[in-house]
Amino acid sequence: MRKILLFFLSIFVLLTAYGQQDFHYSQFFTSPITYNPANSGAFEADIRGVLNYRNQYGSVSEPYKTMGFSVDAPIKLSNDAYDQNFMGLGLTVVNDNAGVLDFNQFYVAGSGAYAIDLGGTPENPNFISLGLQIAFIQRSMNFGSSTWESQWTGVGFSSGRPSLEDYTGKITESNVSIGGGISWFNAYSDNARILIGGAVLNANSPSMELLGRTDDLYRKYVGHLSMAVAPDKQSVIYYPNIFLMFQGPNRIIDIGSEIEFSIWNRTEKTTARNNLSANLGAYYRVQDAIYFIGRLNYFDFSFGISYDFTASQLTENNNGQGGAELVLTYRTLLSGPGSTRQKLRRSKGL
Repeated sequence: MRKILLFFLSIFVLLTAYGQQDFHYSQFFTSPITYNPANSGAFEADIRGVLNYRNQYGSVSEPYKTMGFSVDAPIKLSNDAYDQNFMGLGLTVVNDNAGVLDFNQFYVAGSGAYAIDLGGTPENPNFISLGLQIAFIQRSMNFGSSTWESQWTGVGFSSGRPSLEDYTGKITESNVSIGGGISWFNAYSDNARILIGGAVLNANSPSMELLGRTDDLYRKYVGHLSMAVAPDKQSVIYYPNIFLMFQGPNRIIDIGSEIEFSIWNRTEKTTARNNLSANLGAYYRVQDAIYFIGRLNYFDFSFGISYDFTASQLTENNNGQGGAELVLTYRTLLSGPGSTRQKLRRSKGL
C-alpha cells in the first residue's frame, strides 16, 4: 500500500510539474522581469531588487514553496542629453520545491533589454524596449527520504533494507531556455503611467527528462498591462493590473487593482521625514483563486503580503487552504537614467 501511495504521489508531482511547468507569483507586478525580459530597467529609479516567498496548499504534508530574487537596472548608453536610449540588465533566481519526493526546480535567468526613446522627456519618458532572456533550468527528485513496501519490518519502515526500486537517491536534469519580449512604457502625464508588453519564454522548447520520461517544455506566452493613475483632487493612486499566461494546456489570467493611500509625504527640503503609504488590493485569477493584497511603503522599501483563496474544485482536496505570499521590494535613485524621471504625485509610480 505504501508503495502504491508513493507511486501515485510521484506521478501527481510529475504531472503537476510538466503541466504547470513554470512558477507564478500572485504579486506578479512586483517582479516584472520574471515574465518579460523587456521590462528590465523599465521603471522610475536606478536599481530595483525584489525578494519573493510563496507557500501554497499548506494542508498537504509537504506544501509547495517558492523562493525568488530578482534585480534589474537601467544603464545609460550616451552622455548626450538628447539621447534617451538606454539598456536594461536583470537577473532572476528562483527555487521551487514541492511534494513528498522533494521535486525541485532551480531557475537562473539573465535578461537584457534595449530601450528606444519615442520622443519623451527625461521627466516623462516614453520608450519601447526589446528584451532577451537566457535561463538555466535544473529539475531534480530525491528518493533518499522515501520508504517502500520492501522496507516494511512489520512494525515500521527501515531505510537499511533495500528498496528494490529502479530509482534511488537524487536524480537531476538540466537545460537552457531562451525567451524574448517587447514592452512599452509611457509617462503620458505627471499623474499617469502605463507599462504594456508581451513575451515568449521557453521559445526553444528545451527537453527535460525525469524517471525515463522526456518532455519538451511548452512555450510560455505572456501578456501584461500595468498602470498607475493619480486623479486630480484625490489623495489616492490606483494601480490596475492585468496578466495573461498561456503555456500548453494551462492558462493564467489575473485581473485586479491596488489603491495606495498616503499616510504622510517626504519633507521637500530636508530628509527629516520620509514618505509613508499603504496599499490595499484585490485580484481574481480566472477559474482558480481570489486573493487580497496589503502593502506598506516606506521611503525606498515596500513590503507586501497576499493570500489566495481557492475558487475552484481544488478546494475539495486542499481543505480550502490557498497560498500565502510575501514580497519585499527595494527601489532607489542614484545617478543613472532613472534618477531624472518624474515620479507620480505621492508615489514612486510603476
